[in-house]
Order: sequence, then C-alpha cells, then structure tokens
Amino acid sequence: MANRPFVAEWPSEVIPASTGCGEILRRNQVMTTAAKLLWVAFALCWGVIRFRYAHRAKRNRQIEEQDRTYESVLLTLSFIGYLAVPVLYLGTSWLSFADYSLQPVLFGAGIVASAASLWLFWRSHADLGRNFSIKLVIREQHALVTTGVYRVIRHPMYASALLWSFGQALLLPNWATALAGLFGFCILYCGRVRREETLMLKTFGPSYEEYMMRTKRLVPHIY
Repeated sequence: MANRPFVAEWPSEVIPASTGCGEILRRNQVMTTAAKLLWVAFALCWGVIRFRYAHRAKRNRQIEEQDRTYESVLLTLSFIGYLAVPVLYLGTSWLSFADYSLQPVLFGAGIVASAASLWLFWRSHADLGRNFSIKLVIREQHALVTTGVYRVIRHPMYASALLWSFGQALLLPNWATALAGLFGFCILYCGRVRREETLMLKTFGPSYEEYMMRTKRLVPHIY
C-alpha cells in the first residue's frame, strides 16, 4: 500500500467558531455605534424641547427666585453628569478603560428608557406651559398645575431625568458615563426637591398640601 502524504486537517468546528466570534464582534461594534448615535439624537431632542419651552416661559415675568448661586451650582454639576462626561466618552478615548460589551437586551432597554424619558420630559413641559422654569422661581401669573402627568406624580421632570439616567447607562456601554448620569440625577433631585416643595407650599398653601397628600413624587402610587 502506498503511503499517503501527510495533510494537516483542522477539526471542522475550529474555523466556524473563529468566524462566529468575528461576526459577533462585528455585530457588537455596529450595535454600539447605533446606540451612540441614538443617544446623540435623543440628547438633541431633549435640548430642543428645553429650549422651546424655556423661551416661551420668558414671556411670563418672574417675581421671585430662590438661591441663584446654589441653583447654578446644582445645574452645572448635573450638566457635567448628563452631557459633559458622555461627550468626553463619545469624542475621546480617555474613558475607554471603563468600556464594557453592549448586549442586545441592554440596547433595547436603553431605547425604551430613553424614549420614555423624552416623552415624559416633553409632556411635563407642555403641561406646565408658561409656568416652567429651569431654576426655582415664581412667575407673575404662576398657577398650580395638577393636570396631565402632574395629576399622578408631583415631579415628572425629575422622573424623566431618572429615566434618562437609565437610558444613558444602557445605551452608552461605559461605566463612567453610567455613573455620571446617576450622579447628575442624584445631585439635582436630592439638592432641590425639598426646597422646591417648600417653595410651592409657601406660594400655594393648602392647595399644594392637599395635592401632596394625593400624589407621589416620582412613581405613581409608590414613591
């Protein structure tokens, strides 16, 4: 019998496995890029909503403002968590040490959380109308709004900010941006919500007290 020449043969599963890993990596890169672009689109929509209603509210003159310097510090710190750190992540590689792999379930959940946040953010502004202000102020024709989303929770804008924090953590696969978003929410909510309710009680008295009795702050019927 003639000797057969030696031919190296790889096990049949080796090449498919290697090819499969490459395909998974490629799909993950595409999904991560899509998630980043979606976050940017959501952020632009957020900015458009805020600018539109802030511009409208200026027509209603403010007659009282609470702690301007303190408010500016809170908003600046929140801005760092919600925008500055994510932009740093998107535009540089400085935060790459905190990257993690984006999974499809996180991608989907991030879209849902961000879309819900954007809708609630818009609805809150629309319901407040000319009563809206970025800072804690009382306007000349200020009215207590208890309709729309304000019928079920007292602070829907903070609720939308919390949802945005979740969306940011899920869409941008980086631990630094995730923690920055949660920081942005916590610093604003914890530093302001009691002062805001105190101002509302001072301005609207028993009406706001009764409103507090039948509504929750952020989550209907829970908190």
